[in-house]
Amino acid sequence: MRRENVKEITRDVFDLADRIKEVDEEYRLYYNFDHERYEVRKRGEIAITWTEPLSAALIVKLRETHVRRRTELLREIERAEEQAERDAASRARERLGVAVEGFMSSAWRSR
Repeated sequence: MRRENVKEITRDVFDLADRIKEVDEEYRLYYNFDHERYEVRKRGEIAITWTEPLSAALIVKLRETHVRRRTELLREIERAEEQAERDAASRARERLGVAVEGFMSSAWRSR
């Protein structure tokens, strides 16, 4: 098995290597030369990949996706699913109404 060509970044112009630890103390910043991307890893596992130039946006993304936000993210997903179900039910009622209206008008004409 081929070994990954990655290098841990311990210092950078924006101090992101240190700032990611504000989100999670175990996060480490790497650059993957094979895939030409940055990777934030925790215990060796990739938590997030980043193909854009390093910036504070990486910290924002980490905060948005961090496990501490799990409950909030699950609520957002549930709300979106509930809205999708309401929208689907509304469209179904609308189609049913059009079908009933068509049936009633054809039944009314055949009298």
